[in-house]
Amino acid sequence: MLMKLTRYRRRVMTVFNRYLFSFILLLLLPMLFLGITGYFQLSTIVGDEVERNNQSLLNSLQREVDNKLIMMNKIANQITEAPELSPYLLEQEDMFSAFQGKKILESKVLDDSIREIVLHIRGSEKLYSSLSTYQVNDFASTFYHFAEWNAEQFKDDLNHVNTTTLRPAEDVKMEGLPSQRLITYIVPIPLRNQQPYGTVLFELKEDTLLKRLNPDQVLPNGNAIVFDQSGRVISAYKQEDFFKSANFYNQIVNEVDKRHIQEFQHQKYVISTQKSTQSGLTYVIMLPYASVVAPVNQAILKWISYLLFILVIGSVFVYMVMVFNYNPVKKLAALVETIRGQSIHKSNVFEAIGSMINDIADSNQTLGRKLEENRSAVRDHFLGSLLKGEFQSLDDVNERGEEVGVTFPFPDITVMILELPASQLLYREQLIAEVERQFGGDAIGHVKISLEERRAIFIVSWGGSPADRKLWLNRLHDHLSMIFDIPITLGIGNGYRELSQVGRSYLEVSTAIDYKMIKGNQRVIFFDDLMAHDHAALLNPRRILEELEIVLQYGDASLITKSVQQIAMKMKQSGMTLFIAKELCYDMIHTCIAFMEKRRPGSAMDSLPDILVLTDFTTLDEIADLLISACTTLCHSLDLPKSAPPAVMIDQINQYMLQNYNEFDFSVQKIAEHFSLSLSYLSRYYKEQTGRTVMEYLKEVRIEQAKRLLRDHSISVKEIVQQIGYYDVSSFIRTFKGQVGLTPGEYRKQVK
Repeated sequence: MLMKLTRYRRRVMTVFNRYLFSFILLLLLPMLFLGITGYFQLSTIVGDEVERNNQSLLNSLQREVDNKLIMMNKIANQITEAPELSPYLLEQEDMFSAFQGKKILESKVLDDSIREIVLHIRGSEKLYSSLSTYQVNDFASTFYHFAEWNAEQFKDDLNHVNTTTLRPAEDVKMEGLPSQRLITYIVPIPLRNQQPYGTVLFELKEDTLLKRLNPDQVLPNGNAIVFDQSGRVISAYKQEDFFKSANFYNQIVNEVDKRHIQEFQHQKYVISTQKSTQSGLTYVIMLPYASVVAPVNQAILKWISYLLFILVIGSVFVYMVMVFNYNPVKKLAALVETIRGQSIHKSNVFEAIGSMINDIADSNQTLGRKLEENRSAVRDHFLGSLLKGEFQSLDDVNERGEEVGVTFPFPDITVMILELPASQLLYREQLIAEVERQFGGDAIGHVKISLEERRAIFIVSWGGSPADRKLWLNRLHDHLSMIFDIPITLGIGNGYRELSQVGRSYLEVSTAIDYKMIKGNQRVIFFDDLMAHDHAALLNPRRILEELEIVLQYGDASLITKSVQQIAMKMKQSGMTLFIAKELCYDMIHTCIAFMEKRRPGSAMDSLPDILVLTDFTTLDEIADLLISACTTLCHSLDLPKSAPPAVMIDQINQYMLQNYNEFDFSVQKIAEHFSLSLSYLSRYYKEQTGRTVMEYLKEVRIEQAKRLLRDHSISVKEIVQQIGYYDVSSFIRTFKGQVGLTPGEYRKQVK
């Protein structure tokens, strides 16, 4: 036995391990796919981000240098337009003119990258500067010692350069100052003139030219370089030895690929280039390859670590879920072995369980077929409950009816009876099927089995207007008469939106179908076309129902029985038709049901007769006796306590108003519902007992409370209005002044 149990456990664990491995493999495949695709996506994203940063740096570099060139061109134009710097005045060579010229040039130094602005009138031997006045021969030999610009070349450029020229940065030794790297920008004036009369030199400090780019922060290990049209290095953030290479420009600037990798002095750089269409200069950003790929490698490393973490956690989770879910499988397999009386082979664990499930499914199908065979009975019982008024809302009907295939999409519901001659009963099922085929659109109906074989009861949900409804029913009758060629009578009750009134529609249609003896038996008879609803003058049904409500409120069983007996006697003496008696009894039954449901839910349904019972009676005596017996039995079974006399009831109503007057939706209707009275009866009863209406007393209560709040509190009128149940300030003020003779504000001032 022990060996058999061991073999069984080994077989189950083998299956368990096989499924565990397959689930982990299923987890691993998408993780592998995510890892590979994520690697390339991260590489692309980070690479694009680096490229965007480089492009942003290039744009900033180009904007900075180009804007400085534009600024210096504007300064040159301003020098041309300044009268104090005209050749005429400067050639006078007096001290005042030189001083005035120096002041003007000094005012043009608008940027800290400009060290000095020098003006030369061609043919003269003097230079006018923002710092001083120089002799041409002394400037490039005594004051400024350019590494690549000797005095003769300097003098020649001053007198002969006809286009703007940007000299590369070079070391310059200045008298009395440390050596600096300066960039010289030469501008002939006037600009774009074939015969310029002068030259303006801008001496720019290379270390401040790119200062606004914050290269120390954005390029800690990289470099920013500016090339002119000839491929010379005009300026660079850092000076490198390989700048001096003759092929440096061609190596670093690739016209095809704006971003590429190049190696200099055994170090790789990622190079991004951009040429300005405005100045013709080429701008270059050089970043060490290691610093560029570092964020990519870091992101990829994090991504791989996350995937591995997810894989480990996922594998543990899969194992735990497998253990948790496979234990019931093991128990189920053991149960199958017990039931079958034989061992389950390794490959048949789930097959055996599946076989058992199939057996259960077959059994369920057999039960389902039996249930389906009884479905019509369940459906018929459901429709009978609807006729008896056992449902409170259409949603409740549809929710419960959906299980048996009965739904009513429209709130307007009526009852229809189809009657055929006794000699034609063989067509009954065909007629019912044909009527059901005609339902659709604005008319959805369901048939209820009738105990009378000649009749079929349909409960119909209507969506169209009353005129459309009559037209549809007449067409239905014509259609049935044409197909079956037998005398068919259709009786139609009124439509109701309250589900409790569906039974009334059944009473009406039962009366309408009985009128075939007068109207004819091959037509549609609508109840609302009959005069059967005219009541005798001796009885006012509305007044009877109101009296019954107040008697029920007292709760005295003997008083209820006596009142019902008096109503029954009046019904007999009034000479009313049987239908009117049934209709009045129906309303009385529902009045009792509504009252009893408030006091003790579920107690009234089995104590009072339903609508299907009422239709079976043929005399007023039968109906009256049934109603008296049912009400008496119900009252004694509930053992209701006797209510207080009228004065106490009025006090209860007043107390209820004092407790709820501050509600915005408080109304006489709400009071009537609370005390299970009709609105009209409550209004008349309160007026008879107190001499004033309910609304007059309610208004008085609210005004008194408002006066108290005005006296004892400093809150605003708007807050008072909200506290006493009014919703409009102006309406309250008018009511208050009408009752008190003063506005709320005047009243508050008077009492203070």
